[in-house]
Amino acid sequence: MRILYVSRLFSGLAEGLRDRRWDPRGVPTVYRLLEALDKTEHDLRVVFTVKDDAVDWPSRKTCTFPIEGFGREITVVPMRPPLPTAFGRARGYLREIGQYREIRRLCDDIMPDIAYFDRVNIYAASLPARRKAVPVVWRIMGVPPAMHDMLDLAGPVARITRWAYRAPFSMALCSRDGSGGEQWMERALAPDTPRRMMLNGVDPIENPSLDDHIRDAVSGPETKILFVARLVEDKGCLEFVEAVSGALDRAPGRFRAIVAGDGPFATQMRARADDAGHGKQFHFLGQVAHNQMLGLQQACDVYVSLNRMCNLTNANLEAMRAGVCMIIPTSPGTRGIDVDTDELMPEDTIFRIASPDDVAGLREALVHLESNAQDRTRRARAIALRAEQLIPTWDARITSEIELLEQLTEAGN
Repeated sequence: MRILYVSRLFSGLAEGLRDRRWDPRGVPTVYRLLEALDKTEHDLRVVFTVKDDAVDWPSRKTCTFPIEGFGREITVVPMRPPLPTAFGRARGYLREIGQYREIRRLCDDIMPDIAYFDRVNIYAASLPARRKAVPVVWRIMGVPPAMHDMLDLAGPVARITRWAYRAPFSMALCSRDGSGGEQWMERALAPDTPRRMMLNGVDPIENPSLDDHIRDAVSGPETKILFVARLVEDKGCLEFVEAVSGALDRAPGRFRAIVAGDGPFATQMRARADDAGHGKQFHFLGQVAHNQMLGLQQACDVYVSLNRMCNLTNANLEAMRAGVCMIIPTSPGTRGIDVDTDELMPEDTIFRIASPDDVAGLREALVHLESNAQDRTRRARAIALRAEQLIPTWDARITSEIELLEQLTEAGN
């Protein structure tokens, strides 16, 4: 089977590729599938497209090269032409046209049996699907607010994008992350487009170890509250600090907040904690290596997610599998957000607050769970049991995706 795999170049992959080595960080949905395909006998061609300046890719020419630690050559399609930001939206249009031309050339050269495109390469995916030159799988790793908005916007860009969504894909695969993917596909895709939701995996680790600085952060008698997120606006960062500070006002010295992640809101979070007089009770670990995360989760008493977009993220799935008591917002009742979360975790498992902005509700939940160890333990056990029943291992999850690609190829032939 000849596979053309096209994905945006994530920053967690770009750093290693610049040094011609395979050292992926983050995006397990991408790198685990590629690593599994690399071990097969399938003819795999991997193409990464540069979509923004933040990746800081050094070349302006499409280049193909071998890399250490991965058995196939990698092709990187940069942004071309390199226009200044003053060109505004025109930069994006010209980028997409140029990248499609490169992908079309590669597709004609290798004549794949199946083509696999990620979410942001929608325009490049829709054209070969409409030409019916090759079976095309469109991989949607969650539905961000902009994609929900696109279904109702006016203007030429929105109309072209909706036209691309309705291309005759052989399959649309969407991550079951709580972002309303099933409901979105019902509105966005052509009625006869086959589609499937896929829950990401978690690999349990027996006797996980912790680095010394993490072990020090979680030592002590306090109730440990873990917050794992990219520290940006839509993750409830400041609300978390305010709620924990309020809980510490109610029960001085009884809580210790552990923040795992980095981002532009880290400085503001530290300042808010200091201003509230509780800076010493907040421990900011920065980006935590994946092999440390399960041990960190198991060492904490309560895990908090205030994600506005979805709450079946990889970090949350890992917390569920670790069996830690969790607090998340109630499903908002719009766009199908967290309908999947409610189905996976009933009300008697995860403790829910009214919304990501419900600082008082989170404060009261923390105070309740700190003083009611029995309820905390009961919820943790219930979460662990449901997670064991429903969350697959990564090996099972990726194997099912590869089998699906093989079935689609056989059907296409």
